[in-house]
Amino acid sequence: MDFCEIINKEVIGLIFRVLFMIIMLIAAICDFREKTIPISIPSSVLFLSLIYWLYLWSMKISGPKEMMFSLIPGIILIAISYISRKNIGIGDGLMIFALGPFLGLENLMLTIMIAFLFSAIVGGTLLILRKASGKTTLAFMPFLTAGMGVTCFVLS
Repeated sequence: MDFCEIINKEVIGLIFRVLFMIIMLIAAICDFREKTIPISIPSSVLFLSLIYWLYLWSMKISGPKEMMFSLIPGIILIAISYISRKNIGIGDGLMIFALGPFLGLENLMLTIMIAFLFSAIVGGTLLILRKASGKTTLAFMPFLTAGMGVTCFVLS
């Protein structure tokens, strides 16, 4: 791999990361304001994610097995959403499913863990300050967006 290929790979990766962050910010705003994520957002994320995965596959960086494994966390969250009678939003599960091929399993799990950590900190703070009760629901997409930002721009 020569210098130009390395630069092209980095530039393409950066373009996709920025694109995904813009879409995630839109989803976070929708989830925060309306407690719902329009289906067009996870659909567009899945479309871009698959395009990026095809690019990685053409460069022999990723393969079908890695892509299939990256879908598992989203499938699990979608199943939990149905089992819990949508106490966990299906939009969150769909977004995690759609992000899988872009992030890969390892970075996706890291993103989810960071998002859970951020949501626990905010939720705990709201409980301590008595601004929320145990029944209060928080939009998860802002935390997922923050987790993805940390994973894509700080840790990579």
